[in-house]
Amino acid sequence: MKAIILERLDKNASLELSETPVPVPGPTEVLIQTKAIGINPVDYKTLEDFTTPTGIRASWAPALDGISPLILGSDIAGVVTAVGSEITKFKVGDEVFGMIRMPGHGRVYAEYVAAPAVHLAKKPNNITFNEAAAATLAAITAWQNLYTHYPVKKGDRVLITAPAGGVGHYAVQMAKERGAYVIGLTSAANADWVRHIGADEIIDYNNFDFEQADSLQLNLVLDSGGRYPASLYEKHFAPGAALFHLPHPLAPTDMAYFQSKGFDVRYTGVFSEEKAIDAIAVLLESGKIKSYVDKVFAFNEMKAALTEMKKGTTKGKIVVEAVSR
Repeated sequence: MKAIILERLDKNASLELSETPVPVPGPTEVLIQTKAIGINPVDYKTLEDFTTPTGIRASWAPALDGISPLILGSDIAGVVTAVGSEITKFKVGDEVFGMIRMPGHGRVYAEYVAAPAVHLAKKPNNITFNEAAAATLAAITAWQNLYTHYPVKKGDRVLITAPAGGVGHYAVQMAKERGAYVIGLTSAANADWVRHIGADEIIDYNNFDFEQADSLQLNLVLDSGGRYPASLYEKHFAPGAALFHLPHPLAPTDMAYFQSKGFDVRYTGVFSEEKAIDAIAVLLESGKIKSYVDKVFAFNEMKAALTEMKKGTTKGKIVVEAVSR
């Protein structure tokens, strides 16, 4: 099969297609013929062996130590072509999607992928493979934060940073589905689009002074952008508020400070979870959330796709179509 194989983590890697054997699924796995791949910042950060601005090595990197060669990627949509001996959830021919082995080694940049069945859900018939591949890591991140870490309830005031991005655009829709009053922190250029997907209010980060403004009385800040330090949001917290920081871990001293004040401020890393991907399939099928795919690249254009993502201007998601469509 064709795959993008890395002998080492190298930001200058060409990401060209190579040949490698088709994987054999284990008893609790299925074999998927890839139709679409969702790409994420974690992909190019892993390629660069990413270390955060605070000096903390990214949480997913140790899971790749000693693995050679590497096949990057976690987000997939495709068709089941074989099932392990213990699988009852899926059968050959089923269309599925999911985030594979996160954190860890998903091996998704490939024509075929052996994936744990518990990391997958059936693709709803009303969405495309591209839309399904988009609704994996980004959608699961939003879901775990808004449904599990802080179960958003009707009337909560929720601030979402980078609301036009991958995680952000799902978070806006999910928070609205939960009955929250949603505030998007974004640029004037993205304001109309973010309102279109469900935000009740827009704050233009170029013209808003967090230190001088009256308190926003926020119950939850979902910070997927990392533009501001956590301390800047403190005066805007309602009692018992939460701030979940997604780009990288916060300093332990910062988390301890907020906890002493009664606030839940922390980094929340995404992980593969059957409950989450099954719930997202239901939300997609019902139309309560939608994947917005900004750009689509061919499999042999993976380098260009990651370069486009690094610009930070994508609305929604970037998807790569697989070799065999």
